[in-house]
Amino acid sequence: MIRNDRGSAAVMTIVMLPFLVAIVAGVAQIGALRVIASRVAEAADLATLAAVDDQDDAELARSGVLRLSPDAPSIARQYFGLNLGQLAPLLAVTPADAAAAADVSTSGNSVRLSAAVPVHAPVLAALLLPASIVVNVRATSTPR
Repeated sequence: MIRNDRGSAAVMTIVMLPFLVAIVAGVAQIGALRVIASRVAEAADLATLAAVDDQDDAELARSGVLRLSPDAPSIARQYFGLNLGQLAPLLAVTPADAAAAADVSTSGNSVRLSAAVPVHAPVLAALLLPASIVVNVRATSTPR
């Protein structure tokens, strides 16, 4: 008895194509999220560097010692928001809201920033997964 399997590969391809497209789209979305997470981390690093660079000029002139400016936390928040501005269409909140929610602290001459920034993930939402992913970042800078 001879079986005729012609056309079975086409049927199998048609049946499996949606799964293949979903897997490729999910992998592409995860790759995009990793790039966005890297950019958010860079924004936090740059914000802490800008805050550390803002030294208390009066104290430096008086004693010759580098000390952070009293407004270093607000400088870090301001620059974090500005740096996130480039990513605004990809974020689930405004850059200003993300910067306002960031935890900024100073200790000695170092500035620490930690933030949880929600990012849109539309492809994952189409795959019935969460529509946004939270990117957690931490950055610390100290003058040298």
